[in-house]
Amino acid sequence: MATKITIADLFPDDEGMILVAKDAVDGSPRHISQVINGAACGCVCFGCGRRLIARNGGDPVVRAHSFAHRPEDMVVDCTSSGETALHIRAKEIIARHCRVTLPETSVLDLDGKRLVVSPERSIDLTAVHLETAEGEVIPDVVATMPDGRRLFIEIANTHPCPPEKIGKLDAMGVDVLEIDVSRYRSYTLDDLDEIILDVAKRKLIHSAAVKALVAKLAEERRRQDETKLAEAERLVAVYRDPMIRNHMKAQAQVDELVSLGFSDFLDLDDDRPSAFIVYRRQWQAVVFDRLFKARSSVAIGAMDVVNSFSKGGWPKKEIVYTKSEYSQWIAANVAEEFKSPYEEILAYLKRLQKAGAVYQIPGKRFAMSHDLCERITAAIEKLKLPEKQRKQLLAAYRGIGALMRPEDGTLPDFDIWLESRAGYFGLTVDELLADADGDFDELIDQVDGVKEMIIAMQGFQDVEPPDEMAGLPMGGLINRLGLARLEVEERVESAQAARLKREEEAHAARLKREADERVAEIIEAAEWEFDDASPWLATPLSEHGGKTPLALTAEGPDGLKKVHAVIQRIRDDKRELNRADDLRKTMVGRLYDAVYDRIPRRDLADLWLMQSWPKLGGVRATEYCVDEKTLKLCLEVLEEFVSNDRKQGRR
Repeated sequence: MATKITIADLFPDDEGMILVAKDAVDGSPRHISQVINGAACGCVCFGCGRRLIARNGGDPVVRAHSFAHRPEDMVVDCTSSGETALHIRAKEIIARHCRVTLPETSVLDLDGKRLVVSPERSIDLTAVHLETAEGEVIPDVVATMPDGRRLFIEIANTHPCPPEKIGKLDAMGVDVLEIDVSRYRSYTLDDLDEIILDVAKRKLIHSAAVKALVAKLAEERRRQDETKLAEAERLVAVYRDPMIRNHMKAQAQVDELVSLGFSDFLDLDDDRPSAFIVYRRQWQAVVFDRLFKARSSVAIGAMDVVNSFSKGGWPKKEIVYTKSEYSQWIAANVAEEFKSPYEEILAYLKRLQKAGAVYQIPGKRFAMSHDLCERITAAIEKLKLPEKQRKQLLAAYRGIGALMRPEDGTLPDFDIWLESRAGYFGLTVDELLADADGDFDELIDQVDGVKEMIIAMQGFQDVEPPDEMAGLPMGGLINRLGLARLEVEERVESAQAARLKREEEAHAARLKREADERVAEIIEAAEWEFDDASPWLATPLSEHGGKTPLALTAEGPDGLKKVHAVIQRIRDDKRELNRADDLRKTMVGRLYDAVYDRIPRRDLADLWLMQSWPKLGGVRATEYCVDEKTLKLCLEVLEEFVSNDRKQGRR
């Protein structure tokens, strides 16, 4: 029997009144509007099975029509009737079609990715039963799947299956399908087939296949965790291995940093486990040194250092490239102190960053601060100052010795002399070499002064010895160079007169030769500009005091430049005249083209060209047109002529 009863009608309304009952004869659902009034309605309650009375004989405005239990049954309106009716309908649909669609099931695999256990599929069912007690639970529908396993089906209308029931179903080890029809309360019972079988939202709240796979994955995870833990313990043992070797070159860098006063940036007294086979202070010193040498121009990353150290075999090879995620897991679950080489270096870089020694740029790369670079540079300079100043002083001392001859005597031993000079300043040798307040500079100035004196005297200059000779025995050398200077002066005086005469003669000859060369040059330049250059070369130049080009050129290089300038001016004037003439010809040519284009008749065009035009100053256009500006005005006059000619009807 067709019905228009909806899912919503099956359930008591807000006042608890039953609107749908079961026909006592055929069991079909009957709406209150479909039966006769009173006990003769022939209906029973879906929930408790007792006979009902139809109250639909009066005015529905006065009392709403509904079914009611008989007074002698001593029960209130049955609230389970709607659920039972819905379950009966669902069971009928499933039993009639003997199938149902199961949703896709999935779990998260060991990598956290979704793994499909079974796809969405329609399965055939047998032995469909309604609300049959199964242990401590009464499933809405019980059926058998093709593989012989039982399937419990729960129909959810307003509330999903409660947790306590799910727990009991799970303990029974059967597959449990929950079908949610809450969105379809407005659908009639005759339209439920596709909804129950395929369309309504559904989920397997328990699946033996899912449970089995979850258990399998759990076992696999347990085995992996055991393997992971065993490997972690092995790596921790490697990390804690106390075998450390001393790297002499790296230790030298440690010692240098300590001597410079930067020991705070190193773990000098370090006995903690390490990811390296060299002492922590040593690889820290190398990292610190690289940061300093790179300055701010090149940033350094922890992985850059790991790769570099790996070439030297510094990281323990078993843990050299341990991933941070695994390393952090080991620290959290096995050994709190464990770190990979990368993490140890990164931690050191961040420690330097916290101390203000370095700053970080994007990409976890670090560069040393400018202030610290300056501090290190200054400390290095201070540390190396004594040796640097000793070498400087020794070089100056040896420079003086190289200028002396055997007859001048010999210099004392450098160290003996240096000690005497330190005493002169009231200092020890170490204090003098480390001095930055002026005493050392004064000593260097004294030695340099002696050297400059010797060089000057070797050049036969008459110089006075400096007041302070830096404690050097220079008497013999000064006497020898003084006598040599007097001998040279005598030879120079005798040769000076002859040299002066030769120079005067050579100078006069040179002046004449240069004058002849200038005159020849200007004659050649003039012949390029004039067909006959002689008249022009003999013509007085008013702008140059009436001197002729030849006379002006003979005076000197300045006169030559002036004559060249006159020739260049003449050349420029000629070039400008030629350029203006070429431009005029071009403009006249364009004017002819425009006139012949605008005045088709050749005789009229020629007549226009021969006429004088007031707007052109009373001259012909061909005479007026010399450049772009005058051509433009000529074309304006032409356009006016053509326009007036057309207005007068002439062609």
